[in-house]
Amino acid sequence: MSMTDKQALFALSLIYTPGKAGIDSLMQRYDDPVKLLYALQNDTDEDIPHSFSAAAKAFDFSLTEQIQSYCDERGIGVITCYDLDFPENLLEIDCPPLVLYCLGDKEVLKERSSLTIVGSREATPYSIDVAKYFARTKARDGHTIISGFARGIDSSAHTGAIEAEGTTVAVLGCGIDYDYPRNSAELKNSIAQKGAVISEYPPLESPAKEYFTIRNRLIAGLSKAVLVVQAGVHSGSINTASHAISQGKDVYCIPPANIFNEIYKGQSVLLRDGAIPAFEPHDIIL
Repeated sequence: MSMTDKQALFALSLIYTPGKAGIDSLMQRYDDPVKLLYALQNDTDEDIPHSFSAAAKAFDFSLTEQIQSYCDERGIGVITCYDLDFPENLLEIDCPPLVLYCLGDKEVLKERSSLTIVGSREATPYSIDVAKYFARTKARDGHTIISGFARGIDSSAHTGAIEAEGTTVAVLGCGIDYDYPRNSAELKNSIAQKGAVISEYPPLESPAKEYFTIRNRLIAGLSKAVLVVQAGVHSGSINTASHAISQGKDVYCIPPANIFNEIYKGQSVLLRDGAIPAFEPHDIIL
């Protein structure tokens, strides 16, 4: 069957897990996604790993039509990396997403002076207040707030931006229409009204632990700088900060409220490694 570049990219995004190692190098070798898909299905390139070809051959292409129809009914945009409205920031990161699903205003994804705010799901009341304060202030200054929609710091950052009547973007580790975190639909809808909710995963895809690590490159990639509010040593926030550093972006950090408490140890590590301490929102230069 014949297909457009957009249809081929959509199919490739469903065949291979977002962030899958190797797919980015194949995309670089084949400037035409239709030709890449043909090579995968017909074994015309002996340098392509067998596992990649096998996955393409086993794929049910009716799935693309089903998902596209669902998205059309729900008003969820499907943006491919070849589309003019795809955020340029994400073309500059490792393994750029082939497709983004977007609920809300896709134009906010192009904002070049956005701030990512991340931190622990098990945040203290103090850290939650800090996250809201920084998000409110920077949103009032006209900056879009990026975060991962998890409970704790992420949700507080989104809420702070909304309270300031600013824009915010939630980057999910599951499908847009999957209820995770549980009972968070109201916040998701509020974000979509003035900002955007995005995901690399089809709308009803359930979350998986590795999805959250994979999506962290997007949370860092959409912004000009990253602020870590509260983090343990081994945490998703540290992973997001690592992506920001590899992308050449500034990493800011709230100094730990208690240097003896393990829940703040990640901040101590970041500051020791060169992160910029942030005591007030104006400390963050965007």
